[in-house]
This record gives sequence, C-alpha cells and structure tokens, in this order.
Amino acid sequence: MDQAEAESTARERYDEMAAVYRDHVALEMTHPSIVRSALDAFAHRVGDPQRGPVADVGCGPGHVTAYLAGLGLDVFGIDNSPALLEIARSAHPAIRFEMGQLASLDVDDGSLRAVVSKHSIIHTPAELVPSTLEEFARVLAPGGVLFLSFFGAEQPTTHGRPFDHAVTTAFEHDVGSMATSLNAAGFVEEVRIVRQPTPNERQLPHGTFFARRSGQ
Repeated sequence: MDQAEAESTARERYDEMAAVYRDHVALEMTHPSIVRSALDAFAHRVGDPQRGPVADVGCGPGHVTAYLAGLGLDVFGIDNSPALLEIARSAHPAIRFEMGQLASLDVDDGSLRAVVSKHSIIHTPAELVPSTLEEFARVLAPGGVLFLSFFGAEQPTTHGRPFDHAVTTAFEHDVGSMATSLNAAGFVEEVRIVRQPTPNERQLPHGTFFARRSGQ
C-alpha cells in the first residue's frame, strides 16, 4: 500500500462514518484524562502563541483543535475528510480548518511553531511513517515541537501489524521503532509516555512523544 492509497481509503471511510466518529469523540476533551493532561503540558511547552502557528493534523471533527485554541494556542486544523471538515467548521466557526494530507501538507517550509498529530498516523503503514515524520519536520521551524500519539505495538515484533479499527484498517507502531524514526527525521525526543489501555479499550498500549525539530 502506498501513501496515496492509504490516505484515499481513510478519507472514504471517515467520510462515510463522520457523524458516528464525531459522536464517539465528542466528550473526549470534557473530562480529565492522561490524554488531556498531555495536551495541557504540550500547550505549555509550545508557549507564547506569537512564536508561530500550530497545526492539528488529522484534526477530524475539530474537538482537539478547539481545546488547544482554548488553551491560547494559535492553532488551525488539517484533515483529508471533507465530511469531518464540514463538521469541524460548523462546530467551531472561529477556527480555520483546511483540507490536507499528512505526508504532503500545503504548508510552507519551517513556518509552524508546533504540529499536533494525535492518533492521526494510526492508518499509516509502518513503512510509510518515516516519510510522514519527515513532512512534519519540513513544516516545523527549527526548535519547533511535535506532539505525536498512536497505538503502540503489543510487542516489538508486532510493529506494523494491521488490526481491525472501527473506521478502517489501523496499524500497531512499536514505541522504540517510532523513537528511531523520529531521530532519523531530525527530531530530538523530549518526552515519552506509554499508557496502558483500560479494560474498555482495545488492548494495545498508547504511545505519546513530545519531540523537538533539531536546530535553533
């Protein structure tokens, strides 16, 4: 599977299930959680919004974008699903939402202070992750920061293994392999969080990185 095929499949399936997905994540940012705490910490790490804009890539219905905006970030959303973008724009008219692909963002080189990729690479096959991380590095200014979260692998040997997701095929990504790919793409790891699933979740760990683009 190449990048175009992966993103086309994800777009079609998220368009079909946009309302269901919106309802599924509607309350995610309304109650305390490790995920929300990590986003709070990341917003603090990004700092003064005058230092540059933040892109929430794979923003879906815009609930995380809106949460980050509420924390004071100069943030906009990017997604490849027209149906989800319509929902996001309707729900959050004061925030900019744009069509875009993870691995080919319509963003100038070095123009962003931060990139947020919250579980947006879960439908990206392992062999395509390095080029996506390189694209995130391209759009970040030197010293810019990345929030990256994903389903971890059950064990290192299952890195890249596909699994059935409610929307479309997703992939396990080994945390150690992801760290290696981040480094190869020009990032310096700052924070690593591995959260174990609750009994009601898919029984895979969740990996989260804060990583800084190298340079000053």
